[in-house]
Amino acid sequence: MKKWFYFLIFFAAVSCTQKTKKPNILFCMSDDQTFMHTSFAGAGELKTPAFDFLANEGVHFNNAYCAVSSCAPSRATILTGKAMWNLQEGGLLFGGLPKEHATLPAMLAANGYQTAWTGKGYAPANEQSPKYHQQVLGTSFHEFKGDYHESLMDCDYASNFEQFMQQRDDQQPFFFWYGGHEPHRIYERGIGKKSGKNISRIQVPDFLPDNDTVRNDIADYYYEIEWFDSHLARMLKILEQQGELENTMIIVTADNGMPFPRAKATCYEYGTHMPLVVYWGDKIPKGRTVDDFISFMDFTPTILEAAGIDIPENISGKSFLQQLKSNLNGFIDQQRDQVVTALERHTYCRKGGLTYPIRAIRKGEMLYIHNFENSRWPAGDTDFYSPHQGYYGDIDAGATRSNMLEHQNDDHQKKLFEASFGKRPTEELFNIMQDPENLNNLAEVEEYQATKAELKEALFTYLKAHNDPRINGESPWEDMPYYFEGFDKKHLLPIPLRDTLQESIAHLEGH
Repeated sequence: MKKWFYFLIFFAAVSCTQKTKKPNILFCMSDDQTFMHTSFAGAGELKTPAFDFLANEGVHFNNAYCAVSSCAPSRATILTGKAMWNLQEGGLLFGGLPKEHATLPAMLAANGYQTAWTGKGYAPANEQSPKYHQQVLGTSFHEFKGDYHESLMDCDYASNFEQFMQQRDDQQPFFFWYGGHEPHRIYERGIGKKSGKNISRIQVPDFLPDNDTVRNDIADYYYEIEWFDSHLARMLKILEQQGELENTMIIVTADNGMPFPRAKATCYEYGTHMPLVVYWGDKIPKGRTVDDFISFMDFTPTILEAAGIDIPENISGKSFLQQLKSNLNGFIDQQRDQVVTALERHTYCRKGGLTYPIRAIRKGEMLYIHNFENSRWPAGDTDFYSPHQGYYGDIDAGATRSNMLEHQNDDHQKKLFEASFGKRPTEELFNIMQDPENLNNLAEVEEYQATKAELKEALFTYLKAHNDPRINGESPWEDMPYYFEGFDKKHLLPIPLRDTLQESIAHLEGH
């Protein structure tokens, strides 16, 4: 009898130990950062040592894509594993995430995880209405603040994480969300140069004008990426000091692309192609670079599988745990050769709340984009002042946008202005290897017609299989609410241009 008694005690102890060995999850997300912009990816005048460390000690993904290039809907797809078109208002900026959609933190909490967050969570969105999820990420940690310059959020992310680590039950695994507000605009102009960056060495994408204004704007953007990375470095140190680094899966990415014209709020590469690194101690082979295509909808099933939790059947994402545990570099699963991205409404920047519906597929070396309503202005109506971002409201206000507006008729900027602010054809096709900045549309080139047809069929087949209303000619999004503070679309009228373009720009940017 005693033997059985001691065996039961031993078995219970082993079971308890196994429960505590479930991986912790530290999910880290910057706000508006394109894939190319880490020092690991080779961006000059940019230093991201914490990201680089994790890339060298974990797995770096070359082909990670947000499901939608707009912050709140991008975060909603991460938290549910579902496509934006399946999330009602959750697929829109300043919408809300209906409670009918199960969330990753809730599923983890139901299986013994402590869930908490600091910084920017699921936002900007309505989290007050009873029909929407509230505090979707768990317990808020925002007590610690810093006296930083005004363009940075005053949240001391790392100190708040440390407070969580000190207060948590160390017998339970945790899920902690670090949501940096950086490098979202507004920037302190000139902070990049003041911090020591050599403006002459800043690499300017070909779709932007190469001048001092834009170079300084990119340098300021880089400065805020480094700010995000500095807090990540402090968090890694906290995990190491508390003996939790090896048992923590650390995921570092961004919600959508850089806040510049022809990037954020588009389905071009600079809008959807995201940095992604995953670290998990000795649980995964280190120092690898994987080329398999990863969608942000894949985070929920991957984390659930790593935690030993059943994956819901009604999600679109697929776990990439296989890619993490493989010993291989490059392509591991030849079936992971494509990813679909989408957009409906970023800001309320067209009369009547009209969206700009885009669906796109990146497959192999090619990118195919379908603009369902190409008669509309993709960056926002030219005579409509958005309550969120002003004229051309789907491009974030800032020095680069101002420069392009002011010089739109100059000979050396006309084509660039048209590429970012002008209307687009129904179909666009780009060879990413030859044209990484998506400026040479091949959709009407004869030799690419078979490729275009193949990609269109692959895209529409996916949309139909995943119940996108657009495939049936439906558009439910125009009538959905826009929960921007003080905004009532029933009484919204176009606001006349201010006396001068410069005055209008200065008003919007707060300068």
